[in-house]
Amino acid sequence: MTTAMDWLEPLRSSVSELDSAGWERLERLYNQVGTLAATVPQFADQATRSRSLLAVRRQLAGCADQELNDPVAGAIRQTLVQFCIGFHDLDLRDAVGPGHGAMILAEASQPIAEHWQCRLDRGDLVGIAATEWRGGSRLQEITTRARPAGRDRWRISGEKVWVSRLHESSAFVVFFRDPDNRITAGLVDAAAPGLHREVVDPFGLAGWSWGLLQFHGVSFDPAADLVGPVGEGLGVFRRHFSRFRPLVTATALGAAAGVHSFTTTVLAAKLTEGALSRIRDNALIVLGRTYAEITAALLSALTTSRLAAMGHPGADLSARLGKAAGVDAAYRAVTDLAPLLGAAGFQRSSMIAKVRADLTGLLYADGIHDSLYRSGGRSLMCQRSSTKHDEPTQQMRSPSSR
Repeated sequence: MTTAMDWLEPLRSSVSELDSAGWERLERLYNQVGTLAATVPQFADQATRSRSLLAVRRQLAGCADQELNDPVAGAIRQTLVQFCIGFHDLDLRDAVGPGHGAMILAEASQPIAEHWQCRLDRGDLVGIAATEWRGGSRLQEITTRARPAGRDRWRISGEKVWVSRLHESSAFVVFFRDPDNRITAGLVDAAAPGLHREVVDPFGLAGWSWGLLQFHGVSFDPAADLVGPVGEGLGVFRRHFSRFRPLVTATALGAAAGVHSFTTTVLAAKLTEGALSRIRDNALIVLGRTYAEITAALLSALTTSRLAAMGHPGADLSARLGKAAGVDAAYRAVTDLAPLLGAAGFQRSSMIAKVRADLTGLLYADGIHDSLYRSGGRSLMCQRSSTKHDEPTQQMRSPSSR
């Protein structure tokens, strides 16, 4: 069966950030993740499965290339890692890397960032609490609020919904309105008094607990626990998701590539065994088209990761549209590949059924795609509107004006 590394091999010339030794380390990690993925029970209850996934994360803790001090090289490698992880199982998406903890490393004070670097290297997880009932993930509409509680403390009250890693996270980066009504991000310990969790059973992406997170006067220290400056929550969110969304996209594409490889292997075996006399043209078209679409979307995700690591102003737009288009491509690929295997591709116990359910979740997680496309279109129109509409220096002239 074709491996994730076989998919990545033709792209090596497009990834100058990794040398031969870097590619060898990536392949070793891919194989290691595969070995550990086999220890995660596929059909256990959610709590048992999440404990296994967290154990895998702790075993892989610190597997990032420490010598990649260049942030661009690190971002590219993590994108490739996510593709390899998705090839094995989308629920392993947090197996390697800081995840949402990257906000703390990039935006918090140096002592807090150093403290959490150690914890993340040990395998701790950080969740994000941004979405609310009314505004979805549109931070401008959030109502969770911090109010003064004495001279040096605030108390946070409100409710966040569709929070992933609800029970597994050691802390949450929470987006709320500060006492001056500015949108601010802060770090709240998962064991803080006043936090209440309500688990919801998801369809897809069920490896980690998911649901509602309520804040009942949770104590917060603005001098120590801010993630980014006061009132800079929107910027923190935007910068983080410019980096995070291409990783989500690469993971989804890795899962689709895994289904593609599985499908081609099964069809080839049936052909060899004589169960099929030939592969129909429509099946060959699906195999060719989906391979091309997955590869193209992965190249786009790598470019977005590169732009985000460089602080390029176009990274946010590329991340929004790239995540929507890339996950759409992955979902469409799996949907089109499943019928090629017949009824076997629609059994609840099949790998393909699970990937389809997981990708359905990613159509909503980290940005609903209609919203991402719409916001991307709005950004493009704003860019166009802000451009001076001067007459071109060279215009096509009609024959009569020559």
